[in-house]
Amino acid sequence: MISHLMIALVGLLAIIASASQANITSANSIRAIFLFKDVLESNTTALMASGFNTVILFSFGVLGNGDIVYYTTNSVTGGIHTTLASNGAYVGGDALASKVQSFKTTPDTGIDRVEISMSSSGTAFQNVSALIRRDGTGPETVLSKNFAALRTAWNLDGFNNDDESVYDVASTVKFAELLGDPTGANFSHYTAAPYTNMRFWTAVLQSVASSARLHTSFFDRIYLQEYDGGAGNDPSAWQTALSPRSNKDEAVRVVPILWVTNDSKPSQGSTPAQAEARFRRWAKSTGSHLGVAGGGYWNDYDIEKMKSSYTAYGNALLAAFP
Repeated sequence: MISHLMIALVGLLAIIASASQANITSANSIRAIFLFKDVLESNTTALMASGFNTVILFSFGVLGNGDIVYYTTNSVTGGIHTTLASNGAYVGGDALASKVQSFKTTPDTGIDRVEISMSSSGTAFQNVSALIRRDGTGPETVLSKNFAALRTAWNLDGFNNDDESVYDVASTVKFAELLGDPTGANFSHYTAAPYTNMRFWTAVLQSVASSARLHTSFFDRIYLQEYDGGAGNDPSAWQTALSPRSNKDEAVRVVPILWVTNDSKPSQGSTPAQAEARFRRWAKSTGSHLGVAGGGYWNDYDIEKMKSSYTAYGNALLAAFP
């Protein structure tokens, strides 16, 4: 009797351990999507129920006076920008704030992390650099107050740096320090979305990780472009180059990003089945090859425009990163 009980107990403990490990894997796996268009028009209900746990809203900019703006493509007005924060206050309106907050507050949502992404296609980074040279990076500056106001109003977790042209280490690190300062803007996380220039991002990562003003896991993800200019990137090579980032903490997590089916550059798009196959390959660790911790998609409103499925793309990620 005792032996049978012991066997049953061991079996039960194994099941519990297996379930716990599955939960750990699920909690740690990154399933991300970039969302570009007016978020008020996007089908966020479908997105929240499709297996994604991270949303990166695109694209945001900073004007010369420090105002933060949201560049959108609205079906009624066309290309516009909405001012979100000015003179240290949130001015973007309740509708936008409620919509972005709903990513994490809607019952049964899968989203637990929301970031905003700033592109270098305009002059945002040059404006930030000029403001920091003039005002510094303290919590009393208009830039810090504006980002703090937006973070609070939208309940944001992270800031994504999509610099593809400026590549100035010193100003990039200072901006990161402003964003992560717990007495100022107080973002919890900082990420990047490179397609090239590993040397630059390695230098930024090392400087941010060693900054006394930031917690050691502040810069925690690289959303690596695997399409268009970044089509030849090897996530394992980037993971190896960026690991370890310092003696104080674990390595940054490299997350390969694929472009969904689209009509802008069809040859660069991936169907859900194609995406799943690539994500499964990248997820495996073999020999010196380091498996990645998750994956994601660039989505220029393409999923809805092309009548694709958030669920199908989410399931491809879940299959590779459960």
